[in-house]
Amino acid sequence: MVAVIALLALLAVFGASVVVISTTQHVGAALDLQGVRAYHAARGGVEWGLYQVLRNGQNCPAVNQTIAYGNGLFGFSVSVTCLSSSHQEASNPVTLFTITATGCNEAACPAVPTATYVERQLRVTVARD
Repeated sequence: MVAVIALLALLAVFGASVVVISTTQHVGAALDLQGVRAYHAARGGVEWGLYQVLRNGQNCPAVNQTIAYGNGLFGFSVSVTCLSSSHQEASNPVTLFTITATGCNEAACPAVPTATYVERQLRVTVARD
């Protein structure tokens, strides 16, 4: 009788361990997916900032924005910041723009981190003469 009770207790501990491991793996996979979505939100922010600087001729104050996504990235936002510096290359003036995009799964990045908070940050530097 004692052996049966000990075996049942051992099986219960083993079953609980399997449930905990399975739950942890599912949560990890969900956070990985959220990380990919945050990366794509940040990448979209970098591309938007590059377009504003290179194609529209905007300066950094017009690029510094927080953008909320819809559709496939609903619930994600990207915070785009820009820093510029002027340089001389030979006799030509060159302006360097450093665009940083932080994509996250909150309304504003960086948010107060929670257990499900995910963010990715991309930075690119480009020159415009």
